[in-house]
Amino acid sequence: MAEQIPFTIAENLLMKLGSTAFQEIGLIYGIRKELSKLEDTLSTIKAVLLDAGEPQERNHAVSNWVRRLKEVVNDADQLLDDFTAEDLRRKTHTQGRFVGQVSDFFSSSNHIAFRVKMGHRMKDIRERLDEIAKDISMLKFVPRVVQVENRKKSETHSFVVASEIVGREKDQEKMIGLLMQEHLSMVAIVGIGGLGKTTLAQLVYNDHEKVAKHFDIKMWVCVSNGFEVKAVVKSIVKATTNTNVNNLELDQLQKLLRKSLDGKRYLLVLDDVLNEHPGKWDQLRLFLTIGAHGSKILVTTRSARVALTMGIDSPYNLEPLGEESSWDLFRSLAFKGGEEKARPNLVKIGKEIVKSCNGVPQVIRHVARMLHSKAEESQWLHVKNSKNVMSMDA
Repeated sequence: MAEQIPFTIAENLLMKLGSTAFQEIGLIYGIRKELSKLEDTLSTIKAVLLDAGEPQERNHAVSNWVRRLKEVVNDADQLLDDFTAEDLRRKTHTQGRFVGQVSDFFSSSNHIAFRVKMGHRMKDIRERLDEIAKDISMLKFVPRVVQVENRKKSETHSFVVASEIVGREKDQEKMIGLLMQEHLSMVAIVGIGGLGKTTLAQLVYNDHEKVAKHFDIKMWVCVSNGFEVKAVVKSIVKATTNTNVNNLELDQLQKLLRKSLDGKRYLLVLDDVLNEHPGKWDQLRLFLTIGAHGSKILVTTRSARVALTMGIDSPYNLEPLGEESSWDLFRSLAFKGGEEKARPNLVKIGKEIVKSCNGVPQVIRHVARMLHSKAEESQWLHVKNSKNVMSMDA
């Protein structure tokens, strides 16, 4: 593209929108639906930009569009910061520990007035972002929604080398705890692309201490290339019966499915679900209403709306890696054994690079592997000074 899109700014905003803290703020201030709509629009724009190549024409319109996107993303980011500040002010004031000066904007004790004012700002941002999304077609980008039919995503699998995964121990423990709860039948892992939703599901799926002992049968189905009920049922039947079912009709498949799961406590992982069509999910759910008490369906998805469509009200929002874990992951891949001790200059640059990765494991791995074979400080500085580390060619 003629000008780099502010990927890290948009990514940070999406992380904020999907965080547990903002889910709570959304409920308190009655803006949960508005936040969800904002997240959906921004996710659509980001998805197009990540998959799009060069626009067919380089002109003023492209630069102007990028400028507008930057402005609205920054305004939305400021809006969320203001919500956070107001929420903190009210909490600390209530607890009698509020000290110091605040701006006139936040000094009002009128909660309704605050909500009205912020509501107008939210509406303005949403309308501007919607207009930006509409203008994508005019710039002759090739959006992901068109490309999906012709370009399949990589199929996932259940295998993982646990020793190579960094910083997800607590997430693994929490997810296993959710799977052990008797009152839950479905659990969802929600997060932006690259955070490691599939990896976390793999860690849980391969847990030998609790999961393996708790479930009689486990099944892994990757549905990223389309949520067709017959295809999903076929994959489940293949996993449970190990037979060729390619020529069977849906009715024959569902009979085999129910027979194979009857009386068994199962764990079914549906990885990378994109389907927001309630009818498709309702049909599949009917086929899965069998098995012993305690059976579970674990879903990974980028969209909280998908989880809601499936009837999961409280998904597990996967957060970015912390600073220490991010560095541990980067160091393990970027440096050869003990090399970082001999190259303190690269370590210093590397830590700055890691900060720009925003705790996203996929980005960290991409950059670390790219730098693994590069020993010159200038090469590392080139990456550090790049506006978008994801645009760097490995």
